[in-house]
Amino acid sequence: MTGTARLGLPLIAPDQAQKHVTHNEALLVLDAMVQLRLDGLAETVPPGEPEAGAVFGIGAAATGAWQGHDGELAAWTQGGWRFMAPAEGWLGWEKGVGRPVVYRRGEWRPLLNGVDALGVGTEPDGTNRLAVRSEAALFTAVPVGEGGNGDVRLTLNKETAANSATLIFQSGWSGRAEIGLSGNDDFAFKVSGDGATFTTGMTLGASTGFVTFGSFAGCAVSFPAVAGGVLAAETGYVVPLPQSGTSDEIDMISGGFDGAMLIVIGTAGRTLTFRDGVGNLKLGGNRVLDNFEDSLLLVRRGADWIELSFSNNG
Repeated sequence: MTGTARLGLPLIAPDQAQKHVTHNEALLVLDAMVQLRLDGLAETVPPGEPEAGAVFGIGAAATGAWQGHDGELAAWTQGGWRFMAPAEGWLGWEKGVGRPVVYRRGEWRPLLNGVDALGVGTEPDGTNRLAVRSEAALFTAVPVGEGGNGDVRLTLNKETAANSATLIFQSGWSGRAEIGLSGNDDFAFKVSGDGATFTTGMTLGASTGFVTFGSFAGCAVSFPAVAGGVLAAETGYVVPLPQSGTSDEIDMISGGFDGAMLIVIGTAGRTLTFRDGVGNLKLGGNRVLDNFEDSLLLVRRGADWIELSFSNNG
């Protein structure tokens, strides 16, 4: 055996003369290949004045002193160019772009490009080939001033309309919500109470944008108290309370926004009078809610609340 198995370093033979020549040759190869720094990759023309210690990855159809060494590494050392064939798994630092590279399947590649799986803080598996265990994850745009365009996008692509591209939200590793393109190209919002059966709450049609609800839609009820003739609406469904006692008058409704709808429900034993035209109420006359089933439906237009319907079930 005249050389080492992995780097091919020359070995000193017994009773060899000029042992220092063999020893120095091995040191020169070690100096070039250990902590490998690549001054170029896929290069085909040797530089005219290389720096001592420079190493280049040789590309196809190399010329000059590199001819016949395609795919090898060329290191400029004492005595000229020395060549080394890289092996699967060698790591290096590509100086020009400032990134780690690995020799994989016969070529130098960025270290994290083309890997079969990647785990951050955890282990990936055959299904979750990218796995991240972290308290938070951040994607941020590259600012225009740093060469980016200021945008950031996350893309989920599926093969066909019948496949799915969704985000699933879990609790204790059991699904509770799913949003996205689930089995078709409509954008759906689904929820589940047990992780097995999902109910579609809302769907946006892919071709029309039409919104359909898979279940009843409504507003959470709130019980705001009248204050100085003003009813502060907190939700789209309110059961007002008098400021004091069992009766009150309402001249103004605050809250909501242009186009919002408001359902007001009465209560047995309490009398609430909504006065038409006094504040921002545009009604078909004063409306009195004094029973459990009395109701008033309003829509906001600008600053005013306009009556859509009134039901007096007293």
